[in-house]
Amino acid sequence: MFFISSLFGAIFFAGITAKQMTGVHLRIAVCHEPPIFSIIRSPTNESSVRYVGFPKDFFDYLSALLGFTYSFVEVTPTMVNNKGSIDEAIIDQILQKKADIDGRLISPTADRMNYMDFTSAVSVLNFAMIQPMPTIQKGFMFPIKPFQSTVWYMIFVAFVSTVVFLSVITRLIGRHIGTQSNIRVVTRNAWYSFAILTAQGGNFPSNRLPLRVLAGSWCLIAVVLVYAYNSTLISYVSLPGSAKIVNTFEDLAASKTLRVTTQRGSLSAEIILNSNSGALKTLGDSLRRHPEDLLLTLPGQFDKILHSGCCAYVEVRRLGELLVHKSMLEHQGQCKLTIGKNLDYTQVWSFGVAKNFPYLSNINMGIQLMRQSGLTTRIGKTYLKPIDKCLAREAGHNKPNKISQLTLSDLADVFTMIFGLGCLLSALAFLLEMLMSSIGFRVANGAEPGIIII
Repeated sequence: MFFISSLFGAIFFAGITAKQMTGVHLRIAVCHEPPIFSIIRSPTNESSVRYVGFPKDFFDYLSALLGFTYSFVEVTPTMVNNKGSIDEAIIDQILQKKADIDGRLISPTADRMNYMDFTSAVSVLNFAMIQPMPTIQKGFMFPIKPFQSTVWYMIFVAFVSTVVFLSVITRLIGRHIGTQSNIRVVTRNAWYSFAILTAQGGNFPSNRLPLRVLAGSWCLIAVVLVYAYNSTLISYVSLPGSAKIVNTFEDLAASKTLRVTTQRGSLSAEIILNSNSGALKTLGDSLRRHPEDLLLTLPGQFDKILHSGCCAYVEVRRLGELLVHKSMLEHQGQCKLTIGKNLDYTQVWSFGVAKNFPYLSNINMGIQLMRQSGLTTRIGKTYLKPIDKCLAREAGHNKPNKISQLTLSDLADVFTMIFGLGCLLSALAFLLEMLMSSIGFRVANGAEPGIIII
């Protein structure tokens, strides 16, 4: 019964609304800003223009319902540059009576309502942050990476210091060394320290407490270092991870890699720039330090600044989805951009009209009918694009970027380096051991050290 009454109500409403504006011609101010709205000119004939986008589809339905005709009034880049933003340039056309309707959905504000009117709400949209897709990284959570130069410097300094102290203490208090040269003392201590570091073990020929304490300390350091290094290395090459997604203004303000960017003159820009405390003030200070992050127009500027990886863009989520899809098309389906979760505020979006616009009530009735009949939702769905794999909740977990298992290719570089270094050290150790054994054999038999033939 409810469905039948609603159907008859819609039919009655359509009957009293249809063709109420027959004979009226409206001028709609628009700007070229794909993928929202595109003005496509023929390369061979400048007067041949084609319009594509949400405003075109919306006003096609609305004009067919109310019976009016319309034409688009183009807002040029020069006008946008002079006024400082797209919204201000379009509003200026309305105030100068060169256009009747702002064809770009905007949000009513107290200031704007002083000099223009607005239609009823076309949609209520959530804001979100469009940002560079975090790449899969290995070992990103470890403060020290296995192949970081600082790690090797620390190992080298600790090794040399241990050998020097052992040699000095051995020379000062060790009577067991007899007539051994300083070079032989340093060599024996270095060989012992290196054997401990490589977990090979070794015999330290002294029972003096200072030497045992220092040698034991080196053993403890070597054990901790070897096991810690091995575990870090394994985690580094086998554990994939993604950088954190920016979902809130607080996350963005605390980020060390991303700045905020938004469109000049937009509602989000006004909110951020006019804030006096908290994360929004931090973001506002960032925009004041980097005025180039306030975008003037979407084409070109947006692609350059977002794909550079420097910033996160604050905009309505529906627009963000179109921009992410556009980026996917330009990069052969790769996810170069993603969208964070919805921010904790929404805004009403409608069309602006001249003050005391005589057909405002008719336009409002037409919009209401389109919403009730589902036409607005239907138009919006034509611009919904398949970007699921690039959504923030899938970042680092979707199939194209997921590392399901560790493969040889993941370990190739590490294996090559360790294998090559290991072979080299093994060969050097073998030759050194043969050399030392030969010297020891000749000395034990009373021969003078001389040329050794192996």
